[in-house]
Amino acid sequence: MASTEEVKPPSDGLVEHPLNEPFEGQLPDQPFHRHRQPNAIGNEEFRSEDLLEIISSSVQAVEHDNVVDFDDGLQKLTQTWRRRDGKSELAFKGLLATVEYCLQHPFDSNEIFEKLIDTLGYNTFQFWKAAVPHIFDSDLAYGTKYRDALLFSITLYDVNNGKTRLRELYAAVPGIRKSLLGVNAKQFGERFHHLQRRLSRQSSQNSLGGSNQSLSSHSDSGESDSAKDSPRGRLCRSLSRESSHEPNEDTGTSFASGGLASNHFQQRVINVSNAPPVSLKKEKSGEWEIKQGSGGLVSCVDPVMSKDHENMWLANLGMNMHRKRHRSEHSDLGNAPTTNTLGLPLIKQALADVLFHVIADDDEVQEADNDTKKKIREEMSLLGVLHNYNRGNYKLNPVIVQEDDYNVYYGGISNGLLWPALHNLPEYIVDDYNDPKTLRDHWCSYVRVNYQFAIDAVRNSRPQDFIWIHDYHLMLTGLIMQSLDHNLEVGFFLHIPFQPPDNFFDQYAICGLPMLRGLLRFTKVGFQTHRDREKFIELIGIHLNGANVVYEAKVDIYTVTYQGWTCSLGVFPVSIKNEDFLKFVRMPETVQKANDIRQKILTGAHPEEARLFFSVERFDYTKGIKEKLIAYKRYFEKYPERIGKDVLYQVAVTNRRSVDTYRVYQDECIALAENINEVFHCEEYPEWKPLVFQTDGLPRPELVASYLAMDVGVVTPKKDGMNLVAKEMMVCNPQAGLVLSSGAGSEIQFTTSGIYDSEGDHSYKRIENVYDVEAYADAFYAAATESLEVRGKHGKRLHKFIMANDIERWSTAFLDPSWTHQVIRPVEVKTLDDFYGLMMRTRDVRRQIVERVLKGVPIQSHFAISLTNARDSLSLSCAPNSKCLVLRTSAEENSAEVARFDIKNELDEFEKDLSFIKFIQSDDVYNVEQFVDTLQVYHPVSIDQFREEVINVVDLLYDADHFQYFFTDRDGTLKSYSCSYPASIQPAYSGVIQAQFARRCAQTCAIVTTAPLMNVGVLDVCTIPEGYYYYGASVGREWFIDPSNKFKDTSIPEQDLQLLDQVLLRINRLLEDPNYKHFAWIGSGLQKHYGHLTIAHQDVYKSVSPESANQLLKRIRAIVEEVDPTGNVLTVTNSETDIKILLKAKLSGEVFNKGHGLKLLAQNMHCDLSKGNLLLSGDSETDLPMLEFCLNENSQNVYTVWVTGNEVLQKKVSDLCHRYNNHKFAFVSCPEVLLGAMAQATIREIKISRPRNLM
Repeated sequence: MASTEEVKPPSDGLVEHPLNEPFEGQLPDQPFHRHRQPNAIGNEEFRSEDLLEIISSSVQAVEHDNVVDFDDGLQKLTQTWRRRDGKSELAFKGLLATVEYCLQHPFDSNEIFEKLIDTLGYNTFQFWKAAVPHIFDSDLAYGTKYRDALLFSITLYDVNNGKTRLRELYAAVPGIRKSLLGVNAKQFGERFHHLQRRLSRQSSQNSLGGSNQSLSSHSDSGESDSAKDSPRGRLCRSLSRESSHEPNEDTGTSFASGGLASNHFQQRVINVSNAPPVSLKKEKSGEWEIKQGSGGLVSCVDPVMSKDHENMWLANLGMNMHRKRHRSEHSDLGNAPTTNTLGLPLIKQALADVLFHVIADDDEVQEADNDTKKKIREEMSLLGVLHNYNRGNYKLNPVIVQEDDYNVYYGGISNGLLWPALHNLPEYIVDDYNDPKTLRDHWCSYVRVNYQFAIDAVRNSRPQDFIWIHDYHLMLTGLIMQSLDHNLEVGFFLHIPFQPPDNFFDQYAICGLPMLRGLLRFTKVGFQTHRDREKFIELIGIHLNGANVVYEAKVDIYTVTYQGWTCSLGVFPVSIKNEDFLKFVRMPETVQKANDIRQKILTGAHPEEARLFFSVERFDYTKGIKEKLIAYKRYFEKYPERIGKDVLYQVAVTNRRSVDTYRVYQDECIALAENINEVFHCEEYPEWKPLVFQTDGLPRPELVASYLAMDVGVVTPKKDGMNLVAKEMMVCNPQAGLVLSSGAGSEIQFTTSGIYDSEGDHSYKRIENVYDVEAYADAFYAAATESLEVRGKHGKRLHKFIMANDIERWSTAFLDPSWTHQVIRPVEVKTLDDFYGLMMRTRDVRRQIVERVLKGVPIQSHFAISLTNARDSLSLSCAPNSKCLVLRTSAEENSAEVARFDIKNELDEFEKDLSFIKFIQSDDVYNVEQFVDTLQVYHPVSIDQFREEVINVVDLLYDADHFQYFFTDRDGTLKSYSCSYPASIQPAYSGVIQAQFARRCAQTCAIVTTAPLMNVGVLDVCTIPEGYYYYGASVGREWFIDPSNKFKDTSIPEQDLQLLDQVLLRINRLLEDPNYKHFAWIGSGLQKHYGHLTIAHQDVYKSVSPESANQLLKRIRAIVEEVDPTGNVLTVTNSETDIKILLKAKLSGEVFNKGHGLKLLAQNMHCDLSKGNLLLSGDSETDLPMLEFCLNENSQNVYTVWVTGNEVLQKKVSDLCHRYNNHKFAFVSCPEVLLGAMAQATIREIKISRPRNLM
């Protein structure tokens, strides 16, 4: 059903036109409200002739002009609609009629739809905002499916043209995406699931609490109500609770809820493929039988999927929809919808496009059956069989598509064009695709099927899942999925080669270019071989202008950024699950079966010199079967002494005979096989036959027995992805020889790994060119005559390599998140740029963590990997046995100038963030308290004092309950001082705690700092998303509210700012002096603020000598005196770490301070500080003016937390508060205490209701 959230139909024309400009001409029929025939489903048939007539009449009415064709008509109607005059309404109806036609004929009208979108240009947002309500009305009133048709049509446009017009629709009609994907229902289900688990865990913990907890819950327990409910009592119980750091069985990924975050579901693998991992068969009795599949894809992926029953496999099971509607026999059903609100098919809906009784097997009603028989029948129906399968395995969900589309998509373009093209076998491309119309129609079917797979994958996935798309059938699925939900992590693995012919992107451009763009929209793409990846990179450079390609040699990964999306490209040679074959090798019956096969096939051959060649593959032209038979025939012609000795046992499993190219190829091979047996005979061994040709597949026990029976395996495809047969052969029979063509991906892997050394020992016989009959025949001879000792040596080497590189290693390598572009890789930090660049990358990661937690999106594993790599990179770059970085100040290797940083604080913050990630992935209801407990080890005095200080602050916060305003300093207050300001990145845990506090405990929050806004300012180092805090930089002289709302202190004369610029220029020159150059990177370095300058003369670790710092201060004072001899404009102040050059206020001569900054904020944002509670926090004397300003405005409702252990400063704070008769203040020793208290404050219920507006 279409969403009705935004269905507020505007006036028909959607424009306001003057009353004195009446419409001219006759309006056409109202679009989407045509007369319905009695038995019609939806609107009456709308023909292209009708559309052209409507467009012509509309143009005639508005322009008094004739229409040449669709293009001309659309252009004129759009021009009139854009003018927004009295005729715009009529033009809009003509455009709306065009949309109606396109949506009623989505399979045939894509060219017209593209022309419409191109004609609208940049006006599509306004057009969809006006048109969509009419579309929704039609769906609701007449049961049409125009919403779905619209979404697909725009998706097809984006795919073909490399655009993102679907985003414009989402922006124009908020909620349509959520309606399509059932987001709200999914979120409700997850929250309900999580609530059940929380209640269950709380109930379990309460039951374990014993009688004491029960007694304490009653008012007659001897404890007064006031004492029982006091904040200190509640917090003391919370902090004294035993922290459990042991992982529980339900740990997974987290969602924000209440305190910090909490868990919903674990990460799953959502596997998506065209073919299912099972085979389905309906018996004559009507019962369904389901068996595990045996294809290459199943062999590769099934071991991964089987690890977790919550994993899901989406595939087409062969049950598809007929495009032609099926009429209902029950008139009372009318035009009832075919889907529920999630867009999922209604099983019992008679008007559904799919006859779901085929699935449910309810067409034969057996009313007389007893309950037992009904239960058996239900279990043996297809739904029952799938249900039973899902109970014992991972979840298998069918993807249902239009049957006509599927036939064209699979039997047509996938196997008739893409398969031969990607194998670089253009001679097998079906000639029909030389016709542009056929190519376009089939391509549209391919996109439609990919679209349905994408929608099903998004509907069934959660943000924490990894969606794994497989093979060439679904190369567009990632692009479509990202347009539906960009938070998803979607990977793709190509199981076949990627070697399109040179003319592919010219002759078949309509599908070639979207294919390249589509692959780059996956998070990561895996290829079988380096050859395939290099070809892909080459084609990107040729056809996608603007693509940025970066190669990381250390990890052998390409990263490609194109149109704002980044994709990682890796090489992952697929392998086999060795144990699935070796378990048969060990069985005595398998060994006996192998002996039987040799005896049967080699009967009549030379008893001592006989050699059994074995080959097994699908009967596909890519496998090189025909070329193999030709070479085998030439082998006996060239080496007649082998007649009567050698036999080729060829198993070619028939498939795809419905495709002409396959059928012709298979018939030719069978004829050639018969010819070989007719031509070659041996008088000495008359029963000998050179070839055994079989088209039936082998069950695995017999297949393994055949591997054991063979002397030489022959795997010689013309082009293949990996070809696992070669690996299966050598795992089972390390004594066998191997003939392997370079067309197999496995051969490329062996060569890359040194198994086949061109200058050394060769472990197999390589066929460079399957068309080289002479070399091919020679390879047969070399393999047949090789000694058993040498053959065994080679076989064992291959066996050892394959055993070490099995399917587990392949899947683990591909699924490993550490190789994608999302992860910060380990680096060696040698220079200042290395250090600052690495810290800025951690800022980006931390911002994503904060945003995800606050939005309730799970934290994926690559975030922790990134922070771990960054921490380890810094730690390993430190001097031995220290936490000191010694960095070159320039990129020159021989640079003698170095900067020294003590990065203890930075390393500690990484540890806290990693701990934070661990706890927010816990579903324990006490995960907030557990994390706060970890902060206590960072207290400078003791754990006990940490707890006491937290209790004191939380008591203060609980007393206020809620704050109208929260004003705070940053460095030293909410975050410990860093070695350098560019390195003072706000940790993720701090960002979440501060944002949650702003969300739940305060109405208006502001951070006031001396740092500038940008150019390594507060906005550069913070990780909190916009909207939670206002930022007052340069002691509050410049403010950032949001990107569209910024303001500054306008009282500064331009000539004063020019004086500051002169001082800045002279200080920069001073810092070029070798004696002062190190001050450029000490602490915050030299910073230009709005209205003042700062230069650090000392860092928090006291690494600068007092003499050097004093000498800098003297030079700075001298510079200021030179620029401002009268001293009327500038003044110099000196703090423990910084020298500040400040402007004096013109009238009072005062220096602008943070109190003035808050006053500026209050004036511009109309903040009435006299109302409500105010919370203020700081750590230094520069923050005292903020406190004084707040006390002056609202003395009795100011709550103060000061982060300092300095008793002198504590007395100044307390004296200031007492002066205003205010006693609501607390002192803490470090920022961790304040953050811990803020975290605690977010987990209790707020007693007041918050107003909706910000002020």
